[in-house]
Amino acid sequence: MLNNILKVYGEDLFNGAINKASATGDKVIAAGQSGGALTVNVFAVGTVTTAAQATVTVKDGASESGEFSSLLTFTIAADKTFADGELIATAILPQETKAYVTAAISSATTNSGTIRVTLGYLAR
Repeated sequence: MLNNILKVYGEDLFNGAINKASATGDKVIAAGQSGGALTVNVFAVGTVTTAAQATVTVKDGASESGEFSSLLTFTIAADKTFADGELIATAILPQETKAYVTAAISSATTNSGTIRVTLGYLAR
């Protein structure tokens, strides 16, 4: 079990290219009240290269169609290259996470590649 990441398939918060100024994930996932048992993982899909800094913001909200506010922010440094499937960043969802989560990115057109922001289970 050591060094394994238990992925939640089909529940990506964001899955797309990072060569744009900003983008929002197209899914809202029910993840609240998980008691600190879920992580948010950012993976490279294919080769990812950052010429400029990029940020991934995970947001939470009380309802699926309501307002969302910033919960976690990941910063991906400039001048980095990540291989296909490489874990770029990870964090545990806080216990006070509201019922629903989604994600958005802020990046630059000089960056290339695709990232997958997804939930993962913490092994217990």
